[in-house]
Parts: sequence; structure tokens; C-alpha cells
Amino acid sequence: MTRREAYSILGISPETSRDEIKKRYRKLMLQVHPDSGASSDESYRYSAQEINIAYELLNAEGTADDLSCQAAGSRSRKGNAAREKKKDVWNAPLNTNAYRQREILCYAEDNDGTVLGNFCVAKGKYLWTTEEDFPLFLLSVYQCGKQILDECDEHYHRGDVPVIRQRIQAELTYLLAQQFIDGTALLQELAKEDVPDEDGNRIFYIPSMLELTAGRVNLKAGDILLPSELRRHKLYLKNQAGREIGYLSFQDDRLYYIIVPLFEQKRVQIKVQAAEKQENRRRNKSGGYHNLHLWIRLLDADRNCMPENLNLQIDELLEMYQKAD
Repeated sequence: MTRREAYSILGISPETSRDEIKKRYRKLMLQVHPDSGASSDESYRYSAQEINIAYELLNAEGTADDLSCQAAGSRSRKGNAAREKKKDVWNAPLNTNAYRQREILCYAEDNDGTVLGNFCVAKGKYLWTTEEDFPLFLLSVYQCGKQILDECDEHYHRGDVPVIRQRIQAELTYLLAQQFIDGTALLQELAKEDVPDEDGNRIFYIPSMLELTAGRVNLKAGDILLPSELRRHKLYLKNQAGREIGYLSFQDDRLYYIIVPLFEQKRVQIKVQAAEKQENRRRNKSGGYHNLHLWIRLLDADRNCMPENLNLQIDELLEMYQKAD
């Protein structure tokens, strides 16, 4: 991009001061990213990515790294931000069997670190890695599902959105997220690997929590909890007396999208014990939380592939949505 093109994209002249360039840049970013809080009836013919590159080019002299793109949520790696933004291909493994491509989103910030919105740097069937900001990953999957449902509504010329759309989209987001998460690989990064069992199956340890649903429960350190039932993508646990007392939860939200799907796919076994130390946590209406020790055993140490039936589940979900009134 030339400086002349950059001036044209931002709609300014070469005599514009640096402060005015910054003001214009902020105004345009808010205009092309309505989710950032501002609203405008105007349309703008240039994309957020073009605006960012233009601003970076014009603001390069005298200051460094005025705009950063963060794919991992880290705000300290601005030196490589410009190069990362201009990549046409995202550096991540692919799931070629995924139902649909998704966008890789990055934050757009000014030199003060203020988040102005987000923009797409790549599109494809890329698996999520810890280099990609997780909330933006979930947003990309949500937008992917929304696009699919919008296409359904347009195809059937629906004037009114079906009542079940919100529930369908939540389920669709969950299924799509599974297609872009390789749980067995991510366990190696996000969990502590333990000694394999006698059959060579890999075991991982993860601190976790029991979110109580049956009021206050008297658990002692070392008490064993057992899987009770999977409901709405939550793994409920019961005590040794057979009483269901709550469901498995995590301080790290990423683990929910890794461990629960592995359990749903019957690829793991778990061992759960009540922890010795209990932190003072804000209690919920049902009674609060209890710290747990969780061990995950992968049943097939050599298996490293995405479940094949997810596309069938998505097709069934969309068929249900198509029949909705």
C-alpha cells in the first residue's frame, strides 16, 4: 500500500496532523465495528483491515507499534504485530472435514491500548491453538453459526425468526467449536501429564471445581465422586451414596470445551476426588463450589483425530431448524 492510497482510505489529506489522523482512525474503526459501542448509519467502502494498514503506514514515522494485533491476548508483542496482520495464512493446523470455514479475529487497538474492535486476518478451517485469543475464537465460531442460520432463514424466505433459533444457535456454536478444538493435543498444553497407566494410556491432572446444585454438601478431602449423567453439555457428579450433587466446572473456561466433549465422545475416563484446600468462593443459589482433583485418562493414546459424526449432528440440528415455525 502506498501513502497516497493510505490517505485515500482514511479520507484525509497529506497535510493532516498526527492527532487528526488518530481521531479519524478511531472514528472509522468505530464506524466499521458497531459492536464496539458506537453506531452509525453511514457505510464505509474500506474494510477494518485496510483501515488498520493505512493507519499503521501513516503513523509509522516518529512512533513505533501504534497499532497491535493480538491473537493470543498478549499486549506485549507489538513488535511483530504488523507482520502478523499482513499474513494471508494463519499458522495453525486444519480440520479439512469441518462443516464450514471460520474467521480468525484479532483485536484492533490504538497506541494507548484501547480496544477499538476486532477484524479478520484469515479465514479457513483452522483449529484453535493457544496463540489465538479464546474469546475471539468463540466469537468467530458464533458468527460462523449465525451465518449458517441466516442462510437457512433466507433460503426459506422467513419473515420472522423461529422461536427456537436462540437455542439452536447455542447448540450449533458448541458443535462447531468441537470441530476446531483438538482436545487430545490441547491437554498436553493446558494440563499436567501424569504417569501413564500399565496399558500405556496417557493420564492428565487438572485442578477443577464442583458447582453445587443440591445445596450445601459435606465433602471431606479425598472423597471420591463419580460421573452421574451428561446433560446439556455438563458432566454431573454424584457422591458414593449415589446422590447427584453438582457438575464439573473449571476456572479456565477453555477446559470446558476440551474435557466435556472428550467425555461425550467416550474417549476418556475420569477420576475425581475432593481437594484438601477449599477457597472462600462466592456462593451461588444452590450452595457454592467445592475444589476437586481431576484425572483424565485417554482411552486411545494413538487417537488424534476429530470425531467424524459432528457433521451429521450439525445436519440433524439444521434439519430441525428448517422444520421450525
